[in-house]
Amino acid sequence: MADTTEKLLGKVHHLIATVLTLGFFGMMALLLRPFTFSPDPLIAQAQATFAAVPVAATFWFACYMFLVVLADQRKQRADRQK
Repeated sequence: MADTTEKLLGKVHHLIATVLTLGFFGMMALLLRPFTFSPDPLIAQAQATFAAVPVAATFWFACYMFLVVLADQRKQRADRQK
């Protein structure tokens, strides 16, 4: 049976996921502002930023799941071709 303790993701994968997640968080913080209930722009932006946190966290999980599955599939394909 294969060793399951080996790491599939490297530093580049973590950097890609972090950059994508921060970009997605910023985008959602701006896009959610019209959907807040405050007429004050500062409070509306704060509410949108707080609302973007769980959305970005879900994106972070999805991004890592995608990267792990992709890395595992590539590793299995390379092992089969040997």
